[in-house]
Amino acid sequence: MKKLVLILFLIAISTTSFAQELPFEKVELSDSVALENQMQQLASICDTQNLSELDLFKFQLIRGNYEDALHTIQKRIEETPQEERIYLDLYRYYVEAKLSNNFNKTFKDSYQNYLIESNDVHVINLDKTLILRDGTDYFISNFNDTYKNITSEEISNVTAQDLLKKYFLSTVYASTRDMFFEEIKQDHRRRYVINDSIIIPMKDGAEVSMVFVQRKGHSTAKKSAVLVASVYAGTNEATAMLSASKGYIGVIANTRGKRLSNSDIKPLEYEHHDVYEVIDWISKQSWSNQKVAMVGGSYNGFTQWASMKHKVHPALKTIVPMVAIAPGIDYPMENNVLHNYSYSWNFYVTNNKFLDFEASNDFKRWNTLKNSWYKTGVAFNKLDSLDGQVNTLWNTYMQHPSYDDFWKKMIPYKQEFAKIDIPILTITGYYDDSQRGAMYYYTQHNKYAENPNHYLLVGPYDHWTAQTKPEERLRNHKLDKAALINIEGELIYQWFDYILNDKAKPSILKDKVNFQVMGTNTWMHKPTLNAMTNDTLTFYLSADKTNDFYALKSKTNTSKIQMSVDFKDRKSMTNTDYYPWPLEKENINLKDGLIFKSEALKEDVIMNGSFLGNLEFLINKRDVDYSVIVYQLTPEGNYFHLSYYIGRASYAKDREHRNLIIPNQKTQVYFDNSKLISKKLEKGSRIVVVMNVNKNNNAQINYGSGKEVNFESIKDAKEPLQLTFTGQSSIMLPIFK
Repeated sequence: MKKLVLILFLIAISTTSFAQELPFEKVELSDSVALENQMQQLASICDTQNLSELDLFKFQLIRGNYEDALHTIQKRIEETPQEERIYLDLYRYYVEAKLSNNFNKTFKDSYQNYLIESNDVHVINLDKTLILRDGTDYFISNFNDTYKNITSEEISNVTAQDLLKKYFLSTVYASTRDMFFEEIKQDHRRRYVINDSIIIPMKDGAEVSMVFVQRKGHSTAKKSAVLVASVYAGTNEATAMLSASKGYIGVIANTRGKRLSNSDIKPLEYEHHDVYEVIDWISKQSWSNQKVAMVGGSYNGFTQWASMKHKVHPALKTIVPMVAIAPGIDYPMENNVLHNYSYSWNFYVTNNKFLDFEASNDFKRWNTLKNSWYKTGVAFNKLDSLDGQVNTLWNTYMQHPSYDDFWKKMIPYKQEFAKIDIPILTITGYYDDSQRGAMYYYTQHNKYAENPNHYLLVGPYDHWTAQTKPEERLRNHKLDKAALINIEGELIYQWFDYILNDKAKPSILKDKVNFQVMGTNTWMHKPTLNAMTNDTLTFYLSADKTNDFYALKSKTNTSKIQMSVDFKDRKSMTNTDYYPWPLEKENINLKDGLIFKSEALKEDVIMNGSFLGNLEFLINKRDVDYSVIVYQLTPEGNYFHLSYYIGRASYAKDREHRNLIIPNQKTQVYFDNSKLISKKLEKGSRIVVVMNVNKNNNAQINYGSGKEVNFESIKDAKEPLQLTFTGQSSIMLPIFK
């Protein structure tokens, strides 16, 4: 009967289908049977001619053509390496279970056998992909929201395809999540000895919660420990298990107050004491050979440096900080400009003993907050008043806009770097949001320590891929094959084996500075950052203008280039495109800021390092937050985002002390800590520079009154900012010929 109804339905809509408008009569989302029937019918009439093989599988499955779907997914699996088919394998077991008489039992048995037959690393990757980055709740809400937003009784083929793909994800994961979660966790217990109930006291009476992981079946000889010190309670077990599978003891220490600790949660402030004491505790355990290594990214990179603030523990033999944040340097502000993403992060890590994903993922709340703040023009320190919740950490940040003692106490400062004498491998990426933090540690260590044993590896990675394994594409740009190294699974442990077990040094670390040259499929290796370059391309701003572009000249000139920004205008924003996403695009906003373009390059060059700026200008305010974006305009006419800088003029000379501008007098601002990059610039390319003032809803607005920026409001805007650059202003690109 059901089949007959479907046939009659298909006949009734055939004419409409050819017109690419499909009938759509809503059902109650809570009626799963009616919804399934509707999606089945929609998938049956939807045009699938241009679908990818994977999308075709999804439509076959929704239609109930399980045999065809199984054949399609098996073919795709056969063509895909195991490490890239985590989702595909899940889909296969889902289809097989749909073909059985007992869905739950079939799926659980199949997935359990799949896990037993997989090696340690693959199961760990399953945990990280399916559990740590579980997207089920998002898939469900995304489908429901899309469904609810359909108001017409006919929808286009494109809309139907989008809806069906979202239905597929919501259905597959909602019906299997609990099962694969439990099976993966059971498999961990089969492989590892895990003690997640350890609590150790600190000297001041606080508590730190610990997790111990050891691979079953390995020898009982004393081992080196790989420590992750993290505020992200509950998210580092996969790393500890990976260390255990590699023959080490995996240890996690969570920030005081997290997991089982009864102390107050205070991120950043006590790691410089607590992590040292954790290392000391590890070194005294019966299973320890008194060798401790540390690893981790972002916050977990910062904790490694924090542990050496006062002295290096004798048991600490090496650290591998990846994309490490540096409090007061690049978090919560960058070059003293405070970004508002840290506002929600504080709730994420302090609302409970683990992590508050619900708060973190409440994008409607955060978007509403930043838009309300921008529209109303209230002071930045009133964000929590607008939000309606007290944000204790945020209010603390408000009191420390410069790099003062509050920030200095958290990580090594100046001469404190001199005593750090252990081998270090720093890893970051050209598009890592914390690159400036990672490079701060690297440069300060090299400045103050005598001949430090410190290696740097940097490539075309972002904040996530620089800690894991980069994929083929980054933000729409296809990476060179040479860049696709397994950082987390291979490089890190090659380094640990080199330092702790006297094995060979990782082959990619041929010198102290190792970087992938985008567009060449090669790596370069140099002894220092300075050795990355052997020439400089210097461009001076000029008022000569052709269409929307001012000129970049090779010599100084008498130009005066003016721009005006009205901070009272809240119908528009400036500097909204400084963030590199996507990396390459056909057009940029030529009306946002001052746009400068060079002549075509006469030869191929490689841009290696951080671009520099020496800006001369007059301004009618006492301060300004400015940005500089550098693009490569390719011979094909596309804009490739090379690097950017955002900073506060009053802190350009000294991040510790504010030096206000004298209005309407020539001012010079120099900067040299833009984002580092290495990329081949082909002959015929042009350099495009965008000069701008920061006025948007993503960061503080510096109104230029001279008052503390956190306390300024739209009432301080007064007359529009008038900024005039002179032809003495230059942008310098470090290059290698």
